[in-house]
Amino acid sequence: MPKRIAVYISGHGYGHLSQIAPVLNTLAARKPELQFIIRSKLPENLIHKRLHVPFSLFEGAVDVGVVQKNAISEDIPATIAAAHTFYNDFDQKTDAEVARLRPLHPELILSDISPLAFPVAKKLGIPSIAVASLDWHDIYRDFLPADDVVLNILQQAHANCDLLIQPPLSMPMQSFSNRSQVELIVDEFITAGAHSLPDKGENKPKTALIMFGGAGDPPFNLKALGNMPDWQFLTLSPLPSSAPANVRQVELNGSTTTLMAACNVVISKPGYGTLAECWLTGTPLTYLPRPTFAEYPYLDNWLQTHAPSARMNTEDFVGGNWRSTMQKALSCPRKYPEIPVSGAVQAADIITRHLQA
Repeated sequence: MPKRIAVYISGHGYGHLSQIAPVLNTLAARKPELQFIIRSKLPENLIHKRLHVPFSLFEGAVDVGVVQKNAISEDIPATIAAAHTFYNDFDQKTDAEVARLRPLHPELILSDISPLAFPVAKKLGIPSIAVASLDWHDIYRDFLPADDVVLNILQQAHANCDLLIQPPLSMPMQSFSNRSQVELIVDEFITAGAHSLPDKGENKPKTALIMFGGAGDPPFNLKALGNMPDWQFLTLSPLPSSAPANVRQVELNGSTTTLMAACNVVISKPGYGTLAECWLTGTPLTYLPRPTFAEYPYLDNWLQTHAPSARMNTEDFVGGNWRSTMQKALSCPRKYPEIPVSGAVQAADIITRHLQA
């Protein structure tokens, strides 16, 4: 019988997929006989862009995450309501997952970072491992009372996790009792995709990549970018026909690392996936604050300490007044730390040992 691993992937944005996929790709290269059962609400075509091996998908929500007004603004009341709705019947959800997985005989469950995975693994009598840089207990406790039922459920779920694998850029995540640190986990599979790459030659316009992930770009004055003819701007989002000539949409068929490496600066929100790929490619980052998201202070501190970066205030972003902050990022004297080894390889080593136990 083939060895199967069930993988629970949060549908909150694309960062959780970009984080777990390098680990799965490494595992598959090492053990081709492994079969992956994916549980996520993320669309199958998106998973195929990151996961380069066969998998079976059972599509559906496995956590709530945070409800976004846009890429940089959270809807806290809607998040609280959604979390209470999702976790109100958590025991029934757990039993349904057990019934779904038991006939498939998985030998281990991985999660990034659905709490549902851990009690399911316990009921199945198999190991569970988290691979994550944030968790919903740490996020929710900023806006829920300490005795809220959701926090209690998450605490109990995390107690069932055998091990948390933590890359850099992580929150403390102390609700997990057993943690193992690894180096940066990032997808080094590089593909040029369907775009023509910009030229970074000295006499060419500088290039900025506008990239805000699954929530899309937050609103800003697009026409104002036309006032910077010495810059060209690339976006993954659709553009109106009235977009300035120096702004164009590009499409990707895989990792963004090739595109990032061809750009002078990335404009984004701080999140694990974007920071990891900027770190890998050495691309300076201009980023917006996310003051109501509990992960933000940790990422902001790391950027201000270790990365060629500059923080843009929201008013300047909305108005399209980007030049000075982009220039600050370009001239920032900080250098990204060296990446000594692959965190995906380290994580795969740990998971393999659990499979062999």
